[in-house]
Amino acid sequence: MLYLTFALEIFLVLALPVTLALLLRRHAGVTWGLILAGALAFVGSQVVHLPLNWILGLLGGGRGVALWPLPWMAVVAGLSAGVCEEIARYLVLRVWRRRDRSWVQGVAFGVGHGGVEAIFMGGLVLITLANMLILRQVGPEVLGLSGDVLEQAQAQVDAYWSMAWYLPLLGGLERAFAMAIQIALSLMVLQAFVRDNWLWLMTAILAHALVDGVVAFLGGVGWSPLALEGVVLLFALVGGALILALRPAADWRAANASRENYT
Repeated sequence: MLYLTFALEIFLVLALPVTLALLLRRHAGVTWGLILAGALAFVGSQVVHLPLNWILGLLGGGRGVALWPLPWMAVVAGLSAGVCEEIARYLVLRVWRRRDRSWVQGVAFGVGHGGVEAIFMGGLVLITLANMLILRQVGPEVLGLSGDVLEQAQAQVDAYWSMAWYLPLLGGLERAFAMAIQIALSLMVLQAFVRDNWLWLMTAILAHALVDGVVAFLGGVGWSPLALEGVVLLFALVGGALILALRPAADWRAANASRENYT
């Protein structure tokens, strides 16, 4: 059963962004360049985000995670993600995609940003699964380990294959929820240009920090994966409501007219 749910997780994570991109390209007329710009905004943000996390001790460098009290670790991790990703979005939209200011273009930009993140996560899941399959067959001793290190490695392999069957599916659902959040954040950053108000950028940074910080904190205090995904779902629902709220009234009228003509 675990093999099946891992396969479903990888399919969901990889298929969702591709499907959304194809639908936007076909039915909304957005360009691949815009979707690519959103993807590159995420990649560019990580060029700064990952080294910054190392310096801050969130990846084992600097002070070290163990020296951060949990609430502060959640705040720092949330702000690190929010500042890096939202400023990257802002710079790409300001410097490169200066003419992309419509609602649907903001959605497409968000699909690119969240989509490449999902694809990266799917790749990591696939690589981890392949490694664990190998280690399950030949044993971690093939890595040349011995003593306590070998026992720890074997415990990790055993824990991986003893996880609940539904956990991989939660990973796939999390990426779907994250896509909604990423689209909403992209539209918020876009409002900084549409409404000529930089407070929308600051709000996007704080909203991103809130999502990541809350999830990091609750995970740190021992909330179960199922409960954590429930929290992410709530954030995704808020993001979905924001996406709809930011859609201009003219777009709604055009959509209604199109449906009436079709019927």
